[in-house]
Amino acid sequence: MIDILINQVDEHNESNILATQEFNPSVVYFIKDKDSEEKMKTLRLYYEKNFEKIKIEEFLVEEGDKEELEKIIKSIKDKKILLNLTGGKRINSLILLDLCIQEKLTSLYIDIKKKIMYEFKENITIYKKTFEDLEIDDIVKASGGKIVEDSSELCNKKDLIYFAEKISNNLELWHKYKQQLYESSIFQHDSNEPQKIYIHTQALENEEINLLDKILSKFKEMNEISYRKENDKITVNFNNDYLKAFIFKSGTWLEIETNKLINSIEEVDESKNGVMFLWNDENQSVRNELDVVAVKDSVPIFISCKDSDKYNEMALNELNVYASKFGGENSYKILVATKEPIKSPVKIRAKEMGIHLIIFDGNEEKFIKEIKDIINN
Repeated sequence: MIDILINQVDEHNESNILATQEFNPSVVYFIKDKDSEEKMKTLRLYYEKNFEKIKIEEFLVEEGDKEELEKIIKSIKDKKILLNLTGGKRINSLILLDLCIQEKLTSLYIDIKKKIMYEFKENITIYKKTFEDLEIDDIVKASGGKIVEDSSELCNKKDLIYFAEKISNNLELWHKYKQQLYESSIFQHDSNEPQKIYIHTQALENEEINLLDKILSKFKEMNEISYRKENDKITVNFNNDYLKAFIFKSGTWLEIETNKLINSIEEVDESKNGVMFLWNDENQSVRNELDVVAVKDSVPIFISCKDSDKYNEMALNELNVYASKFGGENSYKILVATKEPIKSPVKIRAKEMGIHLIIFDGNEEKFIKEIKDIINN
């Protein structure tokens, strides 16, 4: 039984949480500096909710303050102490490691991604370690953020999964005609009745009208819509509150298909799509969204979905920033697109940023293999 676990507040605090779960100390000391005060507020709330029986004490120590660190260690050296050197300021970790050697105390370093724990005592011992899995919400909170909503319930709707699979199996046809969906002269939305649209067919070719008729008939057969035709105008009423958004919000089908395939991979513990989150409590108005977020062995997987070839360095930067905020160096960053980028430097830049680019061509087995190759290395 550990009396005191000493953690250092970091940008990402998964290792602190995992060490607390693993060793179940009576007290956790958190070493923080002025820059990590906000992170500590979020972390404190997390510990109060998830580790009710564990007492928390906080110590303000600026980087390199050897005397203050010595004072903390010497005041408790007679107790059973464990120092977690994984996070925090590097110089503080080195000072603490030196103090552990002097006082013959045990310290550890956790490599979450490789599932390895290094124990520094009289000798260095390396353990292969399977830690208790953290959920997506845990990882976000450990990084000082908060999930405010997500669209994961859409991924459980059988009709949307069916439609996403149909698009996936007919990508060439989808890309040939999908741009028509955003032509207001063809698809007119009713601002007074959100569940209603008007389709003006006079600008459509016969082939397009035939395809439209087949789709509308299938939707009606599945009780998704009702509709009526009047000359060159079709009035469509949607029978639920999600199909219209699925059709007219670009890339939604790819998010649902990606989430479905990610969930089919046994190594993946959890996934969510359309994740809306806040950085911290001070920025309640700054909301950010990730298309798909998953987790494998407490390591987050961040996926951006682009149903086009018109993605650029801005899309890469956005994914990189979100992943850095959420999961840091450990996280996997993946951009799933249905076409190669127009600009070839995008692929080079993605590689430089550690972002894996997957071109989804409708082949589900190939997609799953590519994801597995990324997350199992």
